[in-house]
Amino acid sequence: MSIPVNHDDFIHDIAYNFYGTRLATCGSDKCIKIWDWNKQTGLWILNESILAHESSVVRLSWAHPEFGQVLASCSLDRTVKIWMEHEPSAKAGGSRWTCVSKIVDSSGVVHSVAFAPEYTSLIVAAASSDGKVRLHSPIEAVRLRNWSISGQIDFVPGGASDSDGPLCLSWCKSRFSAPHMLVVGGSKGNAVRVYQTGSMQPTKLHDIDFYDSYVLDVDWAPTMGRSFHLIATACSDGHVRIYKFWADPVMSNTSISEGLFVHENDDGVRNASKATNATANGGDLSADYDSEDDEDEDEDEDEDDDDDDDDEDDSDSEGTDSDDDDNGVDAEDSEQGEDGPDTANDGSDDDDNATYSNTNSADNANVTDVRRRTRTQGRRSESKALGSSEQQQLSYPRSELVADLVVEPHVPIRRVRWNSTGTLLSSSGDDGVARMWKMTVNGTWREVAAITAEKSSAEM
Repeated sequence: MSIPVNHDDFIHDIAYNFYGTRLATCGSDKCIKIWDWNKQTGLWILNESILAHESSVVRLSWAHPEFGQVLASCSLDRTVKIWMEHEPSAKAGGSRWTCVSKIVDSSGVVHSVAFAPEYTSLIVAAASSDGKVRLHSPIEAVRLRNWSISGQIDFVPGGASDSDGPLCLSWCKSRFSAPHMLVVGGSKGNAVRVYQTGSMQPTKLHDIDFYDSYVLDVDWAPTMGRSFHLIATACSDGHVRIYKFWADPVMSNTSISEGLFVHENDDGVRNASKATNATANGGDLSADYDSEDDEDEDEDEDEDDDDDDDDEDDSDSEGTDSDDDDNGVDAEDSEQGEDGPDTANDGSDDDDNATYSNTNSADNANVTDVRRRTRTQGRRSESKALGSSEQQQLSYPRSELVADLVVEPHVPIRRVRWNSTGTLLSSSGDDGVARMWKMTVNGTWREVAAITAEKSSAEM
């Protein structure tokens, strides 16, 4: 599907809203155009065309819909503007979209602007060529007319200039990450770094990489339950690079199965199973304890057999001693019978022997069960200790380059964007081709589709 956007010059950026039903475009003609999706016709309908800035508009960002229909734009005129849509009933003529605030804190060209995820608060970050990233928050949460600087990142100590290249940024989209993080790349030094926000002065968390060419774009992928983050970079040397990033050892040692689900061998599941079976058996827990740790019985069968043999030998020897003792007692009783009053043997000794033998067998079974549980807990403790030792050998936070994708011919790559699940990456460059990258089953990334204005080829 093609959209006749009718921009009079180059288009620099397009941005979908949260639901994907609204589209904003901007370009070198200084204009922003808002498009709405029509479900009946399946077409994009022009909602508004705005003469937004005094120079080229280079980047757009939508706020989360819980804050209303709010759009941020940045331009080569060194300003950031906040746009808000009026309700249809309040429209009395003129434009439905009005500029509610104009932010002029930057001393250089503003190359990138992005609203923070909704779980933080209403914050917009602006990266400019003076080597700084400024975090702006509204003083009034409803009218959004006045914005103040709530934090600042000095990406280039001492500052930078427009000739040092652009500066780009992207927020971490995972609400389960402890610190609020964003990745910043470009400017002097062509570095890519991760910063932690949440205070007036954000702190540097980790250096991802350094390049010999300009960093033109970065994008942080949604985690979707992964135990690591994915960060993509686009450079002027025609390379698209993908990194794995671990913020802390807890995250690197945790997966979605361990965090959101319980295993059948967990203590909580065993206790719940015991309680359920006890209710069904009238409160008797013996059956559940007898059937516990069945998986460990197969592994310890040889050891249990040896223990049982030893226990049986002990039981036999004890039984022999008991018999000897009983015989001694009988002899004494017979002697007493000759000299004293007669005593009849009514079989009580046999009952005592049977009771003692049963008690001894039960004790042996309990000892075997305790040994089995002790060995199981020991193996689990050793496994946990081994995992902890391996984690201690790694430094955190840390990153790893997992893919270095080269575009032929070598042209600057202007944009990289992840899909909503972080499994598909799109890139676009000066050759006018949008490429799709996807990871194969063996863990390598490859191009699966290429789309141009004239034709498209897909391999999926």
